[in-house]
Amino acid sequence: MVISPDVLCFEIFTRLQRFVSEAPMSWRMVTDSEIRHLPVPEKLFSYADSYLRAAALCERLPKEASCTWADGAVVLMLSAHATEVFLKAVLLKRAPEATVWARGHDIEALAADYLVHFPEPEFSWEVPFKTEYPDGMSDGDIAALKSLRDAPPSILYRYPVQKSGADWSGLYGFEPSSFLPVLERLRDDFKRIRGIVAE
Repeated sequence: MVISPDVLCFEIFTRLQRFVSEAPMSWRMVTDSEIRHLPVPEKLFSYADSYLRAAALCERLPKEASCTWADGAVVLMLSAHATEVFLKAVLLKRAPEATVWARGHDIEALAADYLVHFPEPEFSWEVPFKTEYPDGMSDGDIAALKSLRDAPPSILYRYPVQKSGADWSGLYGFEPSSFLPVLERLRDDFKRIRGIVAE
């Protein structure tokens, strides 16, 4: 007898629900069934919002003397990943044929796509986690600097070292109090842009 994966998943889920309901402690199971029926952009919006909420750990860090680089890196990674996922969501919402998956974790490429697909002033957004270069710098100099970059932000802050085990190039720092306004702006921009796109 062959059991389809859907039937098997349903059976496992049903047994797990029964176990949870009979457990002595109070649990509230959440499952992907909350979003499974949603279109891809809506699923991505859901994740972008959750990554950003998780980055709110930053709000507690200024008060904690034990704040470490690892704490800061996790906040930066979650914020950068929220930005990446939000860009993919909004691009797919407007242009379902957009090749967001080919961009990988490249926020700068996704931000450039965003400018192409959202030229209207009401969609203006200063996308964070992009490298800024001084005015007058040649395309060749910019390309040379970009070639030195080890990884995009959502990867760079995710791991303490490169795949080879070597440290990342450059020096990195994080100051929680000064990053809070960035998080607040991200929340506001996500809400504003998503509201306009939904109209």
